[in-house]
Amino acid sequence: MRYHIQPRTLAVASDSHGSFDALEQILLENPKTDGFLFLGDGMREFEGLQGLYPNLPMVGVPGNCDWSSRGPLVRIYQDHDLRLMLTHGHQYHVKAGLEYLLDAARDQDATAVLFGHTHKELLRQEDDGLWVINPGSLGYSGTYALLEISENGISAKLKEL
Repeated sequence: MRYHIQPRTLAVASDSHGSFDALEQILLENPKTDGFLFLGDGMREFEGLQGLYPNLPMVGVPGNCDWSSRGPLVRIYQDHDLRLMLTHGHQYHVKAGLEYLLDAARDQDATAVLFGHTHKELLRQEDDGLWVINPGSLGYSGTYALLEISENGISAKLKEL
């Protein structure tokens, strides 16, 4: 069942690896962003961003380099009937392939799975409709993703700072 929902934009980033300025730059370049999703390896910077923008909804998961973070490795971001599975991806061995990750996303009945870890951008939709999105590495290549959510579902694009 579809609901009447206001179109909105979510910024998605991963692997900032110490670059707080790059995280903040996403919001400065996209001031109408309605939310921010972070996929790990830079939780310290992400938490700093949350402190600067306390009224902007933000959700993050830790990565393999976020040793001091105790948050869950997987979160489901529910938006009406859309389910976004957020993970860094290391526990699914995404550098060796996406099979385990896609199986987990389908088990969660996810509309999209968002992950990082590989530092390689990926944006595709599987035959069954599952979106597979990796924004790349914000800290190394300066890439991130923007998700547009509307009554029609999700559309996504990769961006570079």
